[in-house]
Amino acid sequence: MYQAKYGTATAGICSDMNDGIFITGTDTGVGKTLVTAALALYLKKHGVLVGVMKPIETGVSPTREMQSDAGRLRAIIESDEPLGAVRPYSFDQPVAPLAAAQAQGHPINPDTIKKVYRLLSSRYECMVVEGVGGVRVPITPKISVTELIKSLRLPVVVVGRSGLGGINHALLTIEALRRNNISIVALVLNQTQSARSAVARLQERTTLEILRKQAGVPVLGPLPYEPGLPGRFRPAVLHLARSEAIKKLAQLVSRASQRSR
Repeated sequence: MYQAKYGTATAGICSDMNDGIFITGTDTGVGKTLVTAALALYLKKHGVLVGVMKPIETGVSPTREMQSDAGRLRAIIESDEPLGAVRPYSFDQPVAPLAAAQAQGHPINPDTIKKVYRLLSSRYECMVVEGVGGVRVPITPKISVTELIKSLRLPVVVVGRSGLGGINHALLTIEALRRNNISIVALVLNQTQSARSAVARLQERTTLEILRKQAGVPVLGPLPYEPGLPGRFRPAVLHLARSEAIKKLAQLVSRASQRSR
């Protein structure tokens, strides 16, 4: 039943050299890095030569580079690429990328990101790229994450929260992407908090039901709440990479890759 709907697991996925997927979020802190890492690890374990990229990251401590998002992505697939290629732009202040870049006097050049992406994509069958914040977050005074996605010419996976507020944020993100003719592969809902109470479970269930009817894209999840992050990042990724949701996501990415040829 599942294979009839989504196709085989990773057959033909990202077999063209410039194939890849962009993981964006409805907000910050919704689990983009977790989903990016789990998808990349799943692909690697199923024989895909996969590369990762986090073009822009803020709030990076120079003494804790391996605990950064880019450092974790690089480590989870045991990448040999230098951290500066995986993450061309790194800022220490934990603020929005435009503010961080201006404070540090190091403006973000989208063309630099594009060049690094092209270099990396020439080495791998598939690139899994994690964004920063949401799609309307500015990275220069005139350019947002949306324009960066368009310049990389990648389809998108949207990661959103499964609890209260998830409906509005997800639908607004999907609407913004569609207005810019960006292909959306799936919406992945993530439990960002433990849904222990009856009210929290009701909020989660109704969020899922409404988004499956109104999002107009495949809705996966909700992914289980992972306590103790980021300290338990690796075991959480290993657990998630074995989940049915990530398997389905890989199959949807495969279908999108095949349609784009």
